Amino acid sequence: MQAAIFFFIFGIIFWGGFNTAMEATNTLKFCISCHEMGDTVYPEYKHSNHYTNASGVQATCPDCHVPKEWLPKVIRKIQASKELFYWIIGEIDSKEKFEAKRLQLAERVWNSMEKTDSRECRNCHLFSVMDLAEQARFAARSHGDAIENAETCIHCHRGIAHHLPAKQAHVTEMVLDREYAEEINETCAGCHGEFGEGTIDGEYPRLAGLDAGYIALQLRHFKSRERLNIPMLPYATERELPEEDVVQIAAYLSQINLPSKLPPIVEDEKFDALARLKESKRVVNIARYPGDFDRGRRFYWKECAGCHGEKAQGNSERWDNSRKIPPLAGQHSIYLLRQINRFRKAERLHDDPRDADIFSSYSDAEIGDMLAYLSVLDD
Repeated sequence: MQAAIFFFIFGIIFWGGFNTAMEATNTLKFCISCHEMGDTVYPEYKHSNHYTNASGVQATCPDCHVPKEWLPKVIRKIQASKELFYWIIGEIDSKEKFEAKRLQLAERVWNSMEKTDSRECRNCHLFSVMDLAEQARFAARSHGDAIENAETCIHCHRGIAHHLPAKQAHVTEMVLDREYAEEINETCAGCHGEFGEGTIDGEYPRLAGLDAGYIALQLRHFKSRERLNIPMLPYATERELPEEDVVQIAAYLSQINLPSKLPPIVEDEKFDALARLKESKRVVNIARYPGDFDRGRRFYWKECAGCHGEKAQGNSERWDNSRKIPPLAGQHSIYLLRQINRFRKAERLHDDPRDADIFSSYSDAEIGDMLAYLSVLDD
């Protein structure tokens, strides 16, 4: 009898201790207690909507990475002992080591989420209760497709809280021959400017600083006539622009950094008027577009920021390389308006043929307000 009581009490103590330990390791504070997490993924997470948002609903590390059901949670905790071992031996005890392992770590998480149908995501996000009519129009279309095609969250939402692993696009695999690329650019400069700065009238876009993969992709579309542009027709041929040249000019233009303002004049230094004039030719600052800045910001954040970034910086990190999302900030407003009108008329493919209807559903005032917001982001 005494033995039974002993084991009963021992069982209660053991069970209580086990659960207490499991819950103690199931907090944000515990997850970021080591510098490996505190200095890498935690700062990334703090800039995501899962950390801070208008509603004040926060998802912490365990919400996304630890199952709520007891048995899967225990299994996950047992698996975590392997991670603890690698932490002890210093496998990722520096940023450099962590980045070298980031792809391996990320793929492990992605595979797990795919196998469980994004189980932890669905603790908060359920297709069955989504009001698609209240969502941004592009998001509603994508979620409708996901429901119809039985897709899971992680198919589209990789990198939603943390940076994606670095992946070099095909265009950067070739060593840049700067002298050769400058020769190619002499042809491009006739329209796009010596520094790829584009034109204020919106006829030719800014190319300087765009992602090399995005530039190369658009040039290939011009060559295949998938994207039609009359001024490009004589140049976008295999004879005039072979693949090697596509790679070289894309890499060259992507590395041009154009300032948005001139540096201040240093009083004590001798003023060089010619040097100052040359500097001014590289400056690209988008003029304020007429419209309501605040309304444009709200519209952009609802409809466009999910893909083009919170500061309209674009997204060259898309892991599957299926498409490159260009920056909108720093691009000439009239050019953006011309492209939007082409999307509306289905004269240019945005991402999906159905996007023409979405662009057509936006009013001219909404587009103008958004352009007003984008026009000041480079200030």
